Amino acid sequence: MIRQLLYRSGQLYEFTTADMIRLLLESRSRNARRGISGMLLMRDGLFMQLLEGPAPDVDALFARISVDPRHCEVQLVTRTERDTPLLSHWRMAWAEAPVDAAGPAFSGLDTDARALEVLEAAGREPIALTMRAFLRGDRPPASLRHLQ
Repeated sequence: MIRQLLYRSGQLYEFTTADMIRLLLESRSRNARRGISGMLLMRDGLFMQLLEGPAPDVDALFARISVDPRHCEVQLVTRTERDTPLLSHWRMAWAEAPVDAAGPAFSGLDTDARALEVLEAAGREPIALTMRAFLRGDRPPASLRHLQ
């Protein structure tokens, strides 16, 4: 079993491209050592992040994020256990919304439209639906609003 944790938070200051690249490189290296995969979404000064991996490592990472001065109003959306990760092949994917079919996308993918395709591949998983709604700037369906 792996831990799956989804949270949202606000950013306290604007991230430059250089800040984001540095954060992603550090996160990917650290996550690879701990067996953690994840996806970080940004929209209008908000973050939504999915973390997956061994429960002690995911919980420790979330505890660090919760007190990180770059975040404010950190809210746990959901914490569950599952047999297989939703995003096992990414140490830390990233996308900035609103989605622009020709614009920047998850690191390693060529367009935001492609990033959405990857989330679409996760099907009707409640977390994937919530993240797709966040990335598009939509409200999730009423049945999933408890995950916000």
